[in-house]
Amino acid sequence: MDFQRELKKQKCDKEEGDQPTNLISCLPDEIALEIFSRLPIKSVLQSRFACRHWRLLTHDPYLVNMHLSQALISQRLCLILHSDDPIRNQLHFAEFSDVGDIQTVRKIDTPFASSMPEFSIIGSCNGLLCLVDSLLSDTIYIYNPFTRDYKVLPNSTVFEDQNVIFGFGFNPINKDYKVIKIVYYHKTYNLDILMPSRRLMDISSQRSDVQIYNLGSNEWRSIGEAPYIIDKRSLPGVLVSGRLHWLSRLGKYNGRYNRIIISFDLSDDSFREIPKPGGSKIWVHFIVVVLGCCLSVAVPLPGGNGAVEIWVMKEYGVQESWVKEFTLGAYIPRFIHPQFQRSFRLRKNFLTVKLLRNLCLLKNGEILVEYRGGNLVSYNRDTRIFKELSFRGMSRLYQTTVHVGSLYPVVQS
Repeated sequence: MDFQRELKKQKCDKEEGDQPTNLISCLPDEIALEIFSRLPIKSVLQSRFACRHWRLLTHDPYLVNMHLSQALISQRLCLILHSDDPIRNQLHFAEFSDVGDIQTVRKIDTPFASSMPEFSIIGSCNGLLCLVDSLLSDTIYIYNPFTRDYKVLPNSTVFEDQNVIFGFGFNPINKDYKVIKIVYYHKTYNLDILMPSRRLMDISSQRSDVQIYNLGSNEWRSIGEAPYIIDKRSLPGVLVSGRLHWLSRLGKYNGRYNRIIISFDLSDDSFREIPKPGGSKIWVHFIVVVLGCCLSVAVPLPGGNGAVEIWVMKEYGVQESWVKEFTLGAYIPRFIHPQFQRSFRLRKNFLTVKLLRNLCLLKNGEILVEYRGGNLVSYNRDTRIFKELSFRGMSRLYQTTVHVGSLYPVVQS
């Protein structure tokens, strides 16, 4: 449907004497769009059922872009809670109030649940989620959980005995979304011509293949091998400044065993190394996150007390801009059984950061922290107090994705 044409027709009808049925219909469309852009995503979607004119306004491409911009400026964030129920995975979203408290938690329908009951979240970008089949890793959906618009991607090349690293992001140069699939596999050889099912894996010849899907072109393409081996336990690619980031596997770099931060530029499909705080200092246990739109790392505090230092790269790509922003106090996740807590305390200097999964800066200045196993807490940097967050009626096992609700359609008209 040509929404601009419909809006012009309605404007002509009003000029010919039709009486508007509501206050917003009396306003110029530019002002009405400005009002809609400042509303929460739920309110905008609900307004589509009020009248035809509002429905057309909420589909206007100008509003789609303006609403997302306002949401990012005002930090109108929500959490997507992915619970792994025994029969079927479920999604919920948690809203924040203006002061940063979690206000409501509601279930999100997944219209593709019958074809993909178990899935993992690859990433969130501009209101779109990228989901992959947890069992097969070859079925991928791009989904707007609020508009319920989704698209299933075509299958990409599959290798035997493959390990896959995923990433999802937006190319600000070409204005297109990309899914990155980095496949690591081994060469295999037939042991018997008469029994081709008997194969031998050559562990010394690990290979890789980097596959890229562009939403605009609707096709996969291969750009060859990856120059680095990414740790398969790494979080889904962290998106900052149009680049995805992962940690490398522990290996020999510049003559020393270490881990490095790897970036993938979505504009030119190139891999690069990102300098860490401390330069060549050896860091084995740390994770990469995004905090306040900046690339950040969480590192165990020296001394073994379980606290974690948070370093933030204030100017992307500039090593000298790394700043130690704050220290996250020691915390024992609730899933650590009491009888193991004593031994956990002895080792928590390196275990805590392994259990740490996600960070989010709230409006009230507190830090939202997720530990593996579905332990979500808020941390007050002034009082150094952790507060456990729980949601009634939800599974205790879930993973958290920081998300911005948007009107962006998956399939562009």
